[in-house]
Amino acid sequence: MSESLRVLVVEDEAILSMQLELLIEDAGHVVVGTAFSAAEAIRMAHETQPDIAFVDLQLRGGSSGLDVARAVRDLEGVMIVFVTANAAMLPEDFEGGAAVIPKPFSVAIMEGTLPYLEECVRRPPPKAARPTGMRLAPAYEARWAAAS
Repeated sequence: MSESLRVLVVEDEAILSMQLELLIEDAGHVVVGTAFSAAEAIRMAHETQPDIAFVDLQLRGGSSGLDVARAVRDLEGVMIVFVTANAAMLPEDFEGGAAVIPKPFSVAIMEGTLPYLEECVRRPPPKAARPTGMRLAPAYEARWAAAS
């Protein structure tokens, strides 16, 4: 593994948030923050400059993960990965997000996804096959296809 990824978790369900944090840390990466609302996530993203943000679509207080994506997609090097039970609610372009992992997710899906995302961030384009259970945004799919 190369340098640890810096990961922001944006999830308002405490148990899912803790599960994600444990899986990320067990894979050797660093959770730089956990946010429960869009406003909190946007502030943390600007403060911590994560490599990846795992973002739920429906957040506390009626806020949206799409708001998070819109606000941080232009930050240098932040890859947004939606983790949601509402993947059908994502716009076609994923609002600049790179991928979606549907809930409920299994430990095996996350364990397979983290090394792939590490390649996406540290050594693009990824050489590994896209993990089962994760769908890439059309723009990322095209970028990796063109680079192959």
